[in-house]
Amino acid sequence: MRILIVSATALELKPIMDTLLYKENTELKLNGNTIEFLHTGVGMTQTAYALTKALRQPYDLIINVGIAGSFYRGIMVGEVVQVVSECITEMGAEDGDAFLEFAKLNLPGTNSYSNSLHKQTPCLDELKKVLGATVNKVHGNEDSINRLLKQFDVEIESMEGAAVALVCEQEKIPYIQLRAISNYVTKRNRDAWDIPLAVKNLNDTLLIALKELE
Repeated sequence: MRILIVSATALELKPIMDTLLYKENTELKLNGNTIEFLHTGVGMTQTAYALTKALRQPYDLIINVGIAGSFYRGIMVGEVVQVVSECITEMGAEDGDAFLEFAKLNLPGTNSYSNSLHKQTPCLDELKKVLGATVNKVHGNEDSINRLLKQFDVEIESMEGAAVALVCEQEKIPYIQLRAISNYVTKRNRDAWDIPLAVKNLNDTLLIALKELE
C-alpha cells in the first residue's frame, strides 16, 4: 500500500520522521507499505492546493495529522482523537445579527464531509471519534465560541481538516484524520497550551497505526 502522511507543518511530524530516519523527497518502506510525507502549509487553501498537486502520484491511503484545539474538557490536552466528520463552519451568510448556514442558502456544494472511506486498525479503534470544525480564524472569544457551539455539533477545531476530506472524497481515496489536542478553545492563552505533549502523543500513535496497517 502507498501511504501519504499529510500535515500543515514539519513540526507536527518531526518526531516520527526522525525516528524513521526519513530523508526529504524519498520513499520509506515500513511493514510492507511505501510511506511519503507532505507538509502543505497552514490553512484550507494551501492544503487543498498542495494535496491536489501531490495526487499526481497514486496513493492508496491519506493520513492527515496535526494538532488541534478542543471545545470540551472531556477531551484531555495531549489526547489523540480520530476525526470522523468535518464542517467548514464559516461558510454561510450574515443576515443582520443572524448567521445563515451554508446548507440553508440553496447553493451547490457542501461545507460538511463525513468520512465514509476510512480504514481502521486496533490502535485507531481505541481513539475517541470526534466531529471537527475547520476554520480560517481560530476561536478565542467566549461569545463567538458559544455561538458556534449552538449552531454546529463539533468538538474540536483545526485549519486544514475539511480541505483534506474534500480532496480525498472527490478523488475517492481512503483517508484517516488524527489530531492531538494542544489546547482548549478559550480566550487565547498560549501559556496553557502544550504543543510538545500533543506532538509527541500524535507521533507515537501514528507510528503504532502505521505498523498495524496492511
